[in-house]
Amino acid sequence: MNRALVRWLLRTYPPAWRERYGEEFADLLHASPGGMRTISDVLLSAFCERWSRPPHEGLAMSEYPGSILALSKQPSAFVPMAMSIAALGLVLVALARFGIPPPHTDEGAVAHTWQLLMVCQGIGIAWFAVKWLPQTPRLVLGVLMVQVVLAVAAMAPVYVLGL
Repeated sequence: MNRALVRWLLRTYPPAWRERYGEEFADLLHASPGGMRTISDVLLSAFCERWSRPPHEGLAMSEYPGSILALSKQPSAFVPMAMSIAALGLVLVALARFGIPPPHTDEGAVAHTWQLLMVCQGIGIAWFAVKWLPQTPRLVLGVLMVQVVLAVAAMAPVYVLGL
């Protein structure tokens, strides 16, 4: 990979990271064939390193989830979000396919599936909060906010349309 490009890519990382890993990472990049995939991976990694400040200066690339993005990749955080998206998609597909049902009809399988997803999502959010809140309260509040917004988005069409 081009030396000027390697220097530019290294500048995208925080100074503490460059001091600790810069030379070794530059050697690795010089030895690699490069390409757009490598450049995009390096830029994404640099963005994550800048966005997630380590708990102590000088530490970087720890296994400790130091950002909301890293914490949201945990299964206990991601699964409730996926359930919200699935519940919203289920309602939207049912509305597009069948339209708004008349009042006082049987709920049907779609409604029961939506209810199960929402209940399981609530349990998942509670599990996530119990597991991670003592360890990283500031980050957990950010992920919880995303989870709650997604849950409200899944409930909104049901509430607005009176389903």
